[in-house]
This record gives sequence, C-alpha cells and structure tokens, in this order.
Amino acid sequence: MEKSQSAQYIVSQRFGFGPRVGDAKLAASLNDQLKSQPYVNKAITSLPTTDELLAHMGDLNRRRKESMTEEEKKLFTKSNNAFFQESYQALATARNQQTLATPLGFQERLIQFWSNHFAVSADNRRIRPIAAGIENEVIRELWSIDFPSMLLAVCQHPTMLIYLDNHRSIGPGSKAGQKRNKGLNENLAREILELHTLGVDGGYSQNDVIELAQGLTGWSVSFKAARPGYQFVEDMHEPGAINVLGQVYDQAGEEQGIACLRDLANHENTARHLCRKLVEHFYGTGHASLIDELTKVWLDNQGMLIPVYLTLINSPLKNSSEQLRFRTPQEWYFSVLRSANFEPNPRQMIQHLRLLGQQPFMSGSPAGWPDSDADYNSSSALKQRWQVADQTAKLVVRQMERSKQNVDDKLIQMIQRLYGSEVDEHVLTAIDKAQDPVSKLVVLWMSPQFQYR
Repeated sequence: MEKSQSAQYIVSQRFGFGPRVGDAKLAASLNDQLKSQPYVNKAITSLPTTDELLAHMGDLNRRRKESMTEEEKKLFTKSNNAFFQESYQALATARNQQTLATPLGFQERLIQFWSNHFAVSADNRRIRPIAAGIENEVIRELWSIDFPSMLLAVCQHPTMLIYLDNHRSIGPGSKAGQKRNKGLNENLAREILELHTLGVDGGYSQNDVIELAQGLTGWSVSFKAARPGYQFVEDMHEPGAINVLGQVYDQAGEEQGIACLRDLANHENTARHLCRKLVEHFYGTGHASLIDELTKVWLDNQGMLIPVYLTLINSPLKNSSEQLRFRTPQEWYFSVLRSANFEPNPRQMIQHLRLLGQQPFMSGSPAGWPDSDADYNSSSALKQRWQVADQTAKLVVRQMERSKQNVDDKLIQMIQRLYGSEVDEHVLTAIDKAQDPVSKLVVLWMSPQFQYR
C-alpha cells in the first residue's frame, strides 16, 4: 500500500470513529472537514429546544404546586418522572445516532471534546431533560469559531447555570440579597477557573473565585412560558467593582461578567491548559513542543479555533504508525458499530454504553469523562468491552443470517475498510482460528489494533 493510502486509514481511526463498511469512500480529509458544513442528524434537529423544555418544566412545577389531593400528587409524580426519563432517552438516542452516522468524524470528535470540556451530567435530575442543550445549541454552532464566544455562550446557557446553581446565586449586597437574606453561590465561578479556563494550577486564588462569582450574580434562568431561557436579573447582581487576577472590572451589570470571561478566555494559562488537553486527546502525553506551538497560535489568534486545529493536524504525529491512544469506551463502541455498518435499536445502544460506563451526558461531575488511557484499559474495563462485543456480534450475525449474508465475506470487507493491507497478521491468524462467526467478530473488535488509535 502506498504511504498516502496507509495514512488515510490511520487518520480515519485517530481523528474519527473509524470508517463504515457501507461508505462509498473514506471520510473527507481533516482539512476539508474543518471547512465543511457541519453534519447534524435529523434526530438532533427534531429535539425540542432548551427554552421549550424550560417552559414545560415551569408548567410542571406550577401544576405540582397546585396539586391538592393525594391522587393528584401521585398522578403528577408519575407523569413528571416519565417526562424526565423520556426526555433523557430522546437526547441520548439523538447523540448516539449522530455519532453512528456522521460522515465527518473529526468534526464530531472536536464537538464532543468541547462538550466534555464543558461537561454537565444528567445524573443531576434537574438538568436531565436539557443535558444536551450546550452541545447542540452552543458547541455545534461555535466549535470552529472562537473560544471566547464559546465560553460566554456556555456560561450563559440555562443548562450550565442550573447545573452549577448560578441561577440562584444572589449578591449579598444586591436588592434581592438584602430582601431574601440569601447569598452567593461559587460553583460556576470555581469551575470556570479550575476547569473551563486557567486550569487547576492556573494561578488563581479563592478570592478570585469569590470575586468572579460576584460578577456572575444575576445570570439566571426563566421558566416562564412567555420568555423562557437565560435572563439577567439586575436586582440579583452584586453592586460594585470586582478584582479577578489583579484586574479590576467596574462595568455595570451583566457587562462586568462578560468582560472578565473575555479576559479569562484569552489568558495565556487558559491557552496552555486547553492546548494541552487537545494534544493529549488526540496524541497522548509527552508532546511538550507541540503544546507550546499550539499555545502560541492560540494567543496570536486570540482564541480563534481553526488555526489551532490546523496546527494540531499538521504535526508529524498525525500519520504516525504508532498506537498513540487507547480508545475510550464510547469511541470504541461506535467504531465497532460503524465497522459492521450495524445499528442496534436505541435501547440496546444506551444499555451497551451503560455497561461500558460511558452513557451520553452521564459523566458524573463537571470535570467530564477522564481522558487518559489508564482510565479505560484495566482488566475489568476490557471484560466489559468483551461482553458488549459478544452481544453486538450476536446481533450482527443474526441480522446477516436473516439476510443470507456470509460472515467471512463481511469480515473481509470490514478488514479491508478498516486497515487495507495494514492489518496485523496476528489478528488474521486469530480470526482464522476462531470457531464460529460470533467469535471471529469478537476477535477483530477486541484486538489491540482495534482498541488503539
């Protein structure tokens, strides 16, 4: 195989979710994907908006308060629980269908990278129906634009404000604070500094957290049907200037927080923190010179993202034949499905991802899913993958038997699509020795060559 063709196979694994057997050709080049119109599956465009869901949640809350009898309360609780569960199932299914079907794997990987960077978790029941809002309404719009705009839009999105309790944060010296005797909530400010911008070692102090939290008071959420969504409530905003990282912000109202976020987005420590995360996500640890290069590009372009991505993919590491990263459970699972051009039913996909420990929007904390090989290549994690591989192989073989397809022919197609002539000979030997069609598929999916990217 020519070197350029070999590189295509490596790139489709390293920067996407692997090729699909049914695709007519390999995915568009990484450069072309950065220029392409985003692919958005109709399952995502069919979801209700966050604002629509907030209005419905507000109506549910009103009805709960109006419930009088025990029977009414039971009926309300039942319908309310069903709404929360069905809403989550719909958004999880939409994310799964997007990942399975996208022809632009690099785009989707970048979108999901930023979604995980600004993680919210649907194990927090309050945000379960709206857990996909940040990814679908902010990151899918801004993943290729600039980080300052993305940071601001995320921090003003109702899902983030509710998840980190900022919609209830009231300046002690504000009009509302003096009336209600309620105070500041530091959650959003702390996560902005620790996770979203500077990083845990980024040079901020607890006082910076408090000052930023004061600047973000009044950033709230309306559940009213007439105007649901983000709103700035002046009466909740702490009056006076704030001082974050030695910079004084004396703007009035909402503009105070906006100005501070803009500076944080363009801070050198933010650039380095995020460029390190990008490099490690695609190439692993130990690439200090590339991190330095990306950081310089970030700062020179004031957080514009395309120049950063181009620098990332122009690295010699792009086409390295070394196994640089161990696939996360979700990446591995969708690579399995795409390799066989197979789509389980929505419930099966959610169950498989639950078994693998990486359900959509269920990371469990604002830090998101961990992104190091050691988090996913333990013996217990590999056992979970084997179980899912076995279950999926049985579904695939059953489907092939119904359509009278030959598994050996399908395997040849899959291997050619995945690796061409670059397939590891040990994988071919193990497949040849496998005793039945299900085992042959499991051998391929559990092979080291398939586990790594």
